[in-house]
Amino acid sequence: MVIKLVLIVLLLLLVFVVGIGTLARIFFGVLSGLRPNKSRGGRSFSRDNRFGNEEKAEHMLACSVCGVHVPESEGVKAAGKFFCCEAHRK
Repeated sequence: MVIKLVLIVLLLLLVFVVGIGTLARIFFGVLSGLRPNKSRGGRSFSRDNRFGNEEKAEHMLACSVCGVHVPESEGVKAAGKFFCCEAHRK
């Protein structure tokens, strides 16, 4: 009987500790997202880029032949359609 009680108490303690840890991660995650972005003079409240660069993502388009998505700058446009390579354009 005592062993069961000890196991129940340990299980409740574990659930409590995990719950508090999860709440703390959420709380501090929200707070870190509200810090001013220093790379833009402190005016923006968006998160810093994960990799530290400020490049914009390039628009991806699907090939009219195979459906593969490639960056717009790497593909070929012809007759109002987009192709992933010169071979699919022909």
